[in-house]
Amino acid sequence: MAIEKARRCMSIEDFKMGDKFEKDYSVSYEMVKKFAEISGDWNPAHHDAEYAAGTVFKQQIAHGMISVAQFSGIFGMDMPGLGAIWLNQSANFMAPVYLDKPYKAVVEVIELDTEKNSVVFETACFDAEGKKVLVGKGTLKPIPKKVKDKMDLNLA
Repeated sequence: MAIEKARRCMSIEDFKMGDKFEKDYSVSYEMVKKFAEISGDWNPAHHDAEYAAGTVFKQQIAHGMISVAQFSGIFGMDMPGLGAIWLNQSANFMAPVYLDKPYKAVVEVIELDTEKNSVVFETACFDAEGKKVLVGKGTLKPIPKKVKDKMDLNLA
């Protein structure tokens, strides 16, 4: 498997309040199995259709952390992209994420601290009807401008 290159490399000077990035995604059962192999979470609500049918959700649901992981892809590849360090993330799960349904992960800049070189993002995931399934905040350190300026950027 080839390693993908980051699509962007943003330093704090490249941001402004309200900047947004959106990513469409869905969760397949294959992804659920891979996550279970990594995490050890084999809860039958994720893996057993018959069991899941008897739960409040009525069908299999994805691990909530798979949706949180969508932010990792955004932060590491697109906003800020190359050189970003993710410092923290809160996550409140508002509704289940069902398999093979369309969702959207959205990040929006809500705080900029140039002295600390940190950006706070509001993070949220939405279903096809626009209902929030996940909300939180993430704090990142984008690549310092002095480091970025010395690089020969080779972005995707």
